[in-house]
Amino acid sequence: MDLTRRKALIGLCVAAVPAPRAASAAQRPLRISVPMGLHQKMIEELGARFTKANPAIAVEFLGKGDNWDPLLQVTLREGLVNGLPDATWQSLAYARLLARRGYIQPLDPLAGGRAAFTGLGLPEPLLESISGDSGVHAMPFGTTIPVVYYNMDLLKRAGYAAAQPPSTWDEIIEVAGKISALDRTITGGFIENDASNAWIFQNLVASFGGRMMTPDLSDVAFNAPEGRSSLELLWRFGDVSGTNMSREQARQAFNAGACGILIRSASGTTSVSKATQGRFELMVGRLPIPSPKGRLVGAGHGFMVFTKDTERQKALWTFFRFAASAEGQMILARQSGYMPVNMSALGQADFLKEYLQINPYHRAIVEALAITTDQFSFPKDNTVKITDMMADVMRDVVAHRTRPDVALKAMADQTRKLLSS
Repeated sequence: MDLTRRKALIGLCVAAVPAPRAASAAQRPLRISVPMGLHQKMIEELGARFTKANPAIAVEFLGKGDNWDPLLQVTLREGLVNGLPDATWQSLAYARLLARRGYIQPLDPLAGGRAAFTGLGLPEPLLESISGDSGVHAMPFGTTIPVVYYNMDLLKRAGYAAAQPPSTWDEIIEVAGKISALDRTITGGFIENDASNAWIFQNLVASFGGRMMTPDLSDVAFNAPEGRSSLELLWRFGDVSGTNMSREQARQAFNAGACGILIRSASGTTSVSKATQGRFELMVGRLPIPSPKGRLVGAGHGFMVFTKDTERQKALWTFFRFAASAEGQMILARQSGYMPVNMSALGQADFLKEYLQINPYHRAIVEALAITTDQFSFPKDNTVKITDMMADVMRDVVAHRTRPDVALKAMADQTRKLLSS
């Protein structure tokens, strides 16, 4: 039974709420919209564990849309008719859009200040990406980062002898080229440059120490050496890919043992490890970060508050804190492919041990979470047009139809045009 037909009631207990008001809140459940059926077991366990410890106030999860984008569209329609629920579980990339519409209530007053978020273990780069003039827009819950998947059997066939996989772009490109030379049916490497929201381009720019726009959002900032280095890297991947494939074709080729190196989200480690078990030795490495100022860009999700009722806000904040706690983060780890965002929890030996038992291929990448921000959303409602354009430009670079310098100028010019329209 899906979430549109079943009401999942979750208990909340808020010590700061006086008993009479808490009882009133319990009679009228807090309503949180979620993607219908997405990681449903995780949501159910999160609710059940919270209910057991905090039975005083009820929360109702409302399934709306079957993924992040459809949920956002439902949310925007509900906002127009003043029909928003108390809160929502959304992609963090949409936090600034919803804040611009005036729907989101800042969490700083509930938390007791920005320091409360870092006190919970949330990394500052992540908080920066979901903050604005009014404060912090969302409570992060989980994320994923781009990682490098290696077919170590193919690497060894190509003469790679080290016990650990390559750690720099030069090493990756070199060994990918040697793998391509083994057999014309084998692809040396593939980078998922067509991921939504120009995610890979955002990560490359950030890893080289750049940013998508200036701090005051007055102009693009990726048309700089960091952006040029990013597109030059994509050009080099075109040299070693051997063939023009789609994202799904590349994933199938890697799982079948016909692709040596694949760069995609860490959320795929469970499915990739199952698909490749018995076929070849799989290793997962961190995306190279060439600059000392470099960061990674996650694709995270979290909770946001719509209601203006202060007592209901307090109740929601208590639930949010549970989701971000070590217990909530372990539920996330067990029931989804997402990575925790609580660095304090990951710093606990018992938590880290259990987490790596669940996700052994994350051993080499968890430290990168400390310098992981979240996807940049352009300050206009036509963000999708901008990122779709970027995907087209990147595709032309990888296919060697457009030189990196020409592509970067076109990307910047078109972005400025779309931002001004």
